[in-house]
Amino acid sequence: MPNCDFYATTEDHESLLSWLFAEDACDVYELASDFEQPLKCFRSAAEVLAQFDRSYPDGRRWRAVYLQLYVHGAGPAFAPRRVALDPKACGGATFRHNADGWGLVQLYLESAFAGDARLENSHTNHNSLKRAQAWSDTAGAPDEVEVWDFGRIASFSSRLNREIRKRSAARIGSRTVLPGALKLWNTGVAMGPYKPGEYVLQQAGA
Repeated sequence: MPNCDFYATTEDHESLLSWLFAEDACDVYELASDFEQPLKCFRSAAEVLAQFDRSYPDGRRWRAVYLQLYVHGAGPAFAPRRVALDPKACGGATFRHNADGWGLVQLYLESAFAGDARLENSHTNHNSLKRAQAWSDTAGAPDEVEVWDFGRIASFSSRLNREIRKRSAARIGSRTVLPGALKLWNTGVAMGPYKPGEYVLQQAGA
């Protein structure tokens, strides 16, 4: 399966991201830049995790960091796409940058903070060649499907998913629960729609 849904905390993300950067098999970009700013390319786990320290204008902290992974040698040279914005709807901003490409691998990270009652699932995924071809005529398609090596992309994505599952401390259905998330569960924090007392985790190795 190209996708992997899992529950993880920033502690879990740090360990996974440290592995990812040590592998040095991909470049790690944010999905979308801040308004009128260049797209961030992260160089370390610490740089990614620092995004969780950010807050929205109303004071709410970021609970999600969306990443796009460019697998080395799997496609054309990466170039951010400039996106026009409506300044009336975006506080006067006129553009931002996105990380787009049929062959990019998604790594969407969720976390929870003290007092949160629920942790949403983190997520990986990528396009298959068949899916990319099916959608390639869509208006605004990011690039040509044929320029991507989907075999190389699938191999990397499978390795990433295996690494996540290898770190499993428990499971809820088909979803992996990493050690930090299991600690939260044991204190009463729900994993998405699953609530302690209503669902029973399957412990790793059980």
